[in-house]
Amino acid sequence: MADAKDWVEIISKLGLVGVVTAVGGYFLRKFQTDSRKRRMREQLYREISNNYHNLVVRIAIVTSLSGLRQGAPMHFTDKLDLSFGVWEFYNDEKRRDLLFDLKEAGAISRIYEKFSMIGNEELSGYAHERGKEAAAEVDDRLLDRTLDKDLYQKVSSPDAWKFMDELLTGKRKSYREFLSPL
Repeated sequence: MADAKDWVEIISKLGLVGVVTAVGGYFLRKFQTDSRKRRMREQLYREISNNYHNLVVRIAIVTSLSGLRQGAPMHFTDKLDLSFGVWEFYNDEKRRDLLFDLKEAGAISRIYEKFSMIGNEELSGYAHERGKEAAAEVDDRLLDRTLDKDLYQKVSSPDAWKFMDELLTGKRKSYREFLSPL
């Protein structure tokens, strides 16, 4: 029976060392790329979940009776804590190709576009209405399963997931229903 040294000698005589190395290199690169994509998806979903949760809490505060009495809708963005760090990192020209390899890249891009429009005072309407539009976009993408519900649940805080789960199980309405038709 041949031992490891004999196998190495047989493989080298057959010229398979280059083939084995190339095949091994291919699988290593594929594993690394898949790992990067998985990490990127988790980070993007976590940032979307955190932004969504911060957004809906802020909407609830400013549209409450006490918030309306204090004129809070006019200062909607003052205490709105949205993060774009992960999005900016992966949307940079060096990493954009990897980002747009994701099947949900279009949906993620639309969500961040809506998030970024909230504070844009040049647009017509109120910031809290643009916030509702951004929340509705996240709702829609989870309801139509463009975003992965299981991954969203995995990376969300318990409070954020509880609120989203209420939407997905029909216990609350989507923000889409609360948007002004004008």
